[in-house]
Amino acid sequence: MFDTLSEKLDSALKGLSGQGKLSEINIAQSIKEIRRALVAADVNYKIAKEFTDKVKDEALGTQNVLKAVKPGELMVKIVMDEMIELMGGQSVGINVKGKPGVVLIAGLQGSGKTTFTGKLSKYLKDKKNLKVLVAACDVYRPAAISQLEVLAEQIGVEIYKELENRIL
Repeated sequence: MFDTLSEKLDSALKGLSGQGKLSEINIAQSIKEIRRALVAADVNYKIAKEFTDKVKDEALGTQNVLKAVKPGELMVKIVMDEMIELMGGQSVGINVKGKPGVVLIAGLQGSGKTTFTGKLSKYLKDKKNLKVLVAACDVYRPAAISQLEVLAEQIGVEIYKELENRIL
């Protein structure tokens, strides 16, 4: 999901490369593409509209201020700053408290839960020095259990699975 969103945002902002400066027209075109990318990534339309309105206001406010910065770079910075603000404004690390600490990963089919589980497990094991056990709980997709098993083996964490409870 994030890869698709990233690709669509890249293409929306590429339209500004080669432009001499930000104008209302090229800002509007980019904003339209950014809004489409957000909605395609299942972001609520109202939130996507508010986000793009903020980006547009910021871009229009800076269109003639910074002459040394390329329009594409300026727009990327504006979008990034608004994304950071939308997601809470500051980076906060993961807090896994408890004995054992539990992290539930849920999402739509195909949104990258299994891959994210592998990446998070590796991070917790390597960077936080925690002992990690992943649980294969997708009883509807046996291939997801196999994929998680392969990932767990590659990164060196344990896996819990109950193959007899699969729903075929």
